[in-house]
Amino acid sequence: MKTTGRNKQPLTVSEVGEYSWGFTLIFVLASACWALLPYTGPHFAALVFLLAIVIAGLRWNRGPVLMMATMSALVWNFLFIPPQWTLHIASPQDVVMFVLFFVVALSMGHLTTCLRAREDALQRHHHEREQLLAEKHRAELLAESERLHRTLLDSVSHELKTPIAIIRTALDGLGEGNPFAAEIETANRRLQRIVENFLEITRVESDAVRPHSEWCEIGDVLHSATAPLQRELGGHPVTINGNENLPLVMTDGRLLAQALGNVLHNASIYAPSGTPIEVSVAVVDGALELRVRDHGPGVAEGTESRIFEKFFRAPDSAAGGTGLGLAISRGLMRALHGDIAAQNQPGGGAEFILRLPVKTRLA
Repeated sequence: MKTTGRNKQPLTVSEVGEYSWGFTLIFVLASACWALLPYTGPHFAALVFLLAIVIAGLRWNRGPVLMMATMSALVWNFLFIPPQWTLHIASPQDVVMFVLFFVVALSMGHLTTCLRAREDALQRHHHEREQLLAEKHRAELLAESERLHRTLLDSVSHELKTPIAIIRTALDGLGEGNPFAAEIETANRRLQRIVENFLEITRVESDAVRPHSEWCEIGDVLHSATAPLQRELGGHPVTINGNENLPLVMTDGRLLAQALGNVLHNASIYAPSGTPIEVSVAVVDGALELRVRDHGPGVAEGTESRIFEKFFRAPDSAAGGTGLGLAISRGLMRALHGDIAAQNQPGGGAEFILRLPVKTRLA
């Protein structure tokens, strides 16, 4: 079945209430004017009805107001224009008055509702504008707060570099025979790594990381990633597969090595001592893939993406970490137009996949 015109919307509870109040108001005003008719005459009722229509138009929807205009004209005709108790109008002058009253009542009802609608629209626009300004101001405050946070973090990290260097020099003076040297060295290396992570996350979040791509050998990248971690990886046999006969790749080897190094350091923390860490390399469909697998407890279910968030640490994490290493790795990989993901292996342990598109060239 075809329908024409716009579909009629059902009345809301508010509109039903306005129609009810409109009927009630007409009845009350007609009763009051009828009681005053001997003293005021029939035209007084018309003025009262017009005033009620104007007031209703300032508060109600258009439908109830136009209903009041129509009802008031009919009631005025029926009760107040001679001959009473009939819709017939005997005098031509009263006919003109009735027509004018009807037109004026409808026009005033329509105009007042239009004015109210425009006022409501202006108020909504003003409110929305204030909300936009408040949100913009809030965003500017958040951005300024984040900038100050990064500046403070960068400043503190740089200031810590000096005492770390002094501790390093003092350790060299103590000599290897000192019983406290090993513990101080371990603590100093941890502090140095924390400072470096703070500096690096500041660079990543401020978009200060600018890759400088060049032709790199994968073997050099792997060496740059593992060499600084000899102490951390000492308790884990590291095996590297697939790096033979690989072509040269166009990328920033330093950033890639740093991202891979953070993943290897993370694996050395969570994998039990003596368990192997396996690194596999491949170029697949124009993309370089580096996979790091450990044989630890794996990634807690539901945290596969959250582990790359800043300061996130798994519930069973050992004390002393900052939760920045993997966040830095993701930031560096994305700066290289790649990404990193984590998954659990069926045989146990976690696997991290570093993947980025690269150009290749035979060596």
